[in-house]
Amino acid sequence: WGRTYRQQGVFYFLIYIFVKYLSLNFFIMARLNNFSRAILAIAMMLVVGLPSHAHDFVVDGIYYNYIDKDAKTVEVTHGSYPGIGTIEYGNDVTIPSNVTYDGITYFVTTIKEQAFYNCTYLTSVTIPNSVSTIGDEAFSGCIRLTSVTIPNSVSTIGKYAFSECTGMTSVTIPNSVSTIGEYVFSGCTGLT
Repeated sequence: WGRTYRQQGVFYFLIYIFVKYLSLNFFIMARLNNFSRAILAIAMMLVVGLPSHAHDFVVDGIYYNYIDKDAKTVEVTHGSYPGIGTIEYGNDVTIPSNVTYDGITYFVTTIKEQAFYNCTYLTSVTIPNSVSTIGDEAFSGCIRLTSVTIPNSVSTIGKYAFSECTGMTSVTIPNSVSTIGEYVFSGCTGLT
């Protein structure tokens, strides 16, 4: 489903209220004309079909998902809202090594797949030493991204992670990287 526990709770609460309403007012439902039934059916589809957020929380303009609440680890992801679409990161982004949300400090260990996908206004990104994984297509299509320094903590770079970053002119890959996916720098015409 892709929903957080909080969103699932709200979803099930809405369903409960709707079912309760129907059971208490069933005799009224039997008297509705076809137009009223159609309106009710459309309303039901809208409630059930609401998309969920693509993130669990936001701090300082960066979107995060929980990886493991017990281990207090999170990943950077893209922002998305129902009816609005994906929120694009822009300019310079500094990812912190840890982030505090609801009074709990979490360690940032992963840049999720497509976290910065097609962020055409992203010019630079600072990746902290806490990150061990850069996901598939994490920065793919960031045409204004000129350089990136990958910290010594990173061991995995996913496929197409920096593909089509046509503005990229330099990249530093540390010895700690043991797994590099296919076509990581495909289409990076500025790299020599």
